[in-house]
Amino acid sequence: MGNISGHRQDRAPARTRIPARHLIEIFRQLEMLLSSGILIVEALEKLRDRYPDRRTRRVLAVVHAQVAASRTSLSRALALFPRSFPPGIVTIVAAGEESGTARLAERFSDLAERIAYTQANRREMRRACAYPALVILLAAGFYFLLLTVVFPRLAEVLSSLGAALPPLTRCVIAVSGAARAYWPLPVAALIGLPILLAALRRIPAAGRHLDRAFLRLPLVGGIYRDLTIALVCKVYRSLYQASKPAPEILRLCSQLAGNTHFRDGLLEAGAKIAAGRASLAEAFEQSGLFPPLACLALAVGEQSGQLSQAMDRVAAYYNEQARARIGAAIAVLNPALTLAVVGGVGLALLSFFQAVYQVVYAVH
Repeated sequence: MGNISGHRQDRAPARTRIPARHLIEIFRQLEMLLSSGILIVEALEKLRDRYPDRRTRRVLAVVHAQVAASRTSLSRALALFPRSFPPGIVTIVAAGEESGTARLAERFSDLAERIAYTQANRREMRRACAYPALVILLAAGFYFLLLTVVFPRLAEVLSSLGAALPPLTRCVIAVSGAARAYWPLPVAALIGLPILLAALRRIPAAGRHLDRAFLRLPLVGGIYRDLTIALVCKVYRSLYQASKPAPEILRLCSQLAGNTHFRDGLLEAGAKIAAGRASLAEAFEQSGLFPPLACLALAVGEQSGQLSQAMDRVAAYYNEQARARIGAAIAVLNPALTLAVVGGVGLALLSFFQAVYQVVYAVH
């Protein structure tokens, strides 16, 4: 019974997902402790006893127990909890372990920086989408109320007076009737389309076509491409400094890419490098995923022996490019949404006042 209870306790943290902000803090603390000369077992023990979050302490307790008993390495102990430490993190930690304590401390610093970078991009995207989503939701609710409640009653009142209605009013009333009759169709489309796309993405051939088409979208595709290029360069730099071979690094980077077309391109680039058919910059350029200027910067970095610095510069540049695209999209989208809402309301009011004026004029 004791063994069964122990196994249940070990499995419980595996289902726990440590929030990103806690991961950042853990990795920064581990980097600081290891840089001060403290052994990894002692560093884990200190974090286990003092970390404020209870769920995180449970995970750290199991990891510390595994490492302290010399049953496994730190990377394998972290791999027991994939919801907290995905394969990308485990691979980077394993690369640091193979190179010594100093390198492991650097890898923890890289991980903290990468997670913070990813979280900053997500917050930027959420802020960018929050206002347009709110405006669209309010506008949809307003138009639904206007077309299904207000204008049908208005049409009844105006029709009872027996006067001919202006063309604009008749058009708005017709749209109102269609909205009342067929409103389930757009609702079903909004609910069903994401489900359909998700189902199609599970089919390998259809998923590749959809992901390739997504990358070609005018605005969203460019933002995703820039952010993915920046992420790949950051991860590549971290593992390159840990002396990992390029094909293995690209295989890991492919696991981090959510887009199937991007993932296949990275795997193909890794295969070309492994076969000696291309350098890193050439493989990226032939994949068509990386812009020519990025490939040029990486080629110069390879030739000069400063590939890590080149990866840093490319990552910083395309991160800024993505933020610039997001800013440009907001600058265009917000006024367009405001204009659409105001224009729709103005058109509805105009049709109303035209009808009232014409009815009053006919009565007189």
